[in-house]
Amino acid sequence: MNLFAKKTLGISALAAALLIGGCQNTTHETAVTKSPVVIQHVQLLTQEQPLLASSLLVTWTLSDAKTPVDIYVANHPNDEKTLVARNVTGNSYLLQRTPNTRQYIFVQPNKGAGQWVAERVLPLEGGFNFRDLGGYRTNDGRMVQWGKIYRSGTMVDLTPHDFDYLGKLNISVMCDFRSREELQHEPTAWKSFAPNADFQTEDYSMRELISAEGALRFDQVKTAEQAQEMFKGFYRTAPYRFKQSLSNMFNALAENKAPLAFNCSAGKDRTGMAAALVLTALDVPRNVIEQDYALTERVANFGQREMLRRMRAEAQGKTAEAPHSGIAAMPAEARNVFMGSDPVFIQAMFAELEKNHGSARNFIRDELKIDDQKIAQIQKLYLTDMR
Repeated sequence: MNLFAKKTLGISALAAALLIGGCQNTTHETAVTKSPVVIQHVQLLTQEQPLLASSLLVTWTLSDAKTPVDIYVANHPNDEKTLVARNVTGNSYLLQRTPNTRQYIFVQPNKGAGQWVAERVLPLEGGFNFRDLGGYRTNDGRMVQWGKIYRSGTMVDLTPHDFDYLGKLNISVMCDFRSREELQHEPTAWKSFAPNADFQTEDYSMRELISAEGALRFDQVKTAEQAQEMFKGFYRTAPYRFKQSLSNMFNALAENKAPLAFNCSAGKDRTGMAAALVLTALDVPRNVIEQDYALTERVANFGQREMLRRMRAEAQGKTAEAPHSGIAAMPAEARNVFMGSDPVFIQAMFAELEKNHGSARNFIRDELKIDDQKIAQIQKLYLTDMR
């Protein structure tokens, strides 16, 4: 090897050593300034097994999968947390479920912000489709707060235990979208669990709504296709028909009158549209809004309940007084459409609002008179910054 080659080799070796040293130093600096771990997804599922006590499975996805987490439980996000597991690795943890109690789980990565998660359906003995709208992520990474906004179906079957449970939620406003016939047929004993709440209703007749020209005519529906087209029509017009009730609800939210609960009979149509508009104002992605709408079919058997209600009315000789008796009298294939929560219906609502106003947000502004300042206030009050 000549002298030039030796010098070149020496220089190369020195450069390599410096490069390795530099890389090692850079790696060390990166570790020191590493970004906080971000919870990308967290979910809570009820695990039911024969002959065994039910349990809760919490699962999560982190930006750094190797980071351990601590698991806490509480009865409400505002209550003191109790540590149940420390430095859990992996992406799931199984907890024992306390009967008749809705537990909130807090997942805390060792580095980074923690996040609450809870069962979406409230553990009520006589509740129907009573759900929490918390936990949904927004387009910019924030999250809807748990325990602030609830949606529900009829509350006529609530038990004393349910009254006690709901009383602890401190509900400030209840928006009942039902007609005067529905309120009379299945009254809500709201003073038994929210005696100081503002109970908001609108005085209208379901029978007049159904019998009006161009309105839903249950007696004319014979097939699933007819039912779907008729129901889409209802979803296109209902946001306008109930815009005063919707505006009142939005104004209550903007004025920080929460927790707030809104409901109808099944907790899926008028309530589903209201929930979709609230989540839209909170900037939740459309596909997530549609998933929330469709959840009714998984957590509430409206069809069975409607048939039981019809049989109860028949036994009391009051079939004609039942506001929804026409649905129960339909052929099964048509009835199932009205009793389901196919996303095509909420999609029909959004399509109509976008056709008329450019967007659902514009409908909220133009028709409900909820301006950008109120929307910003609602987002400030009911979103948690997870970014």
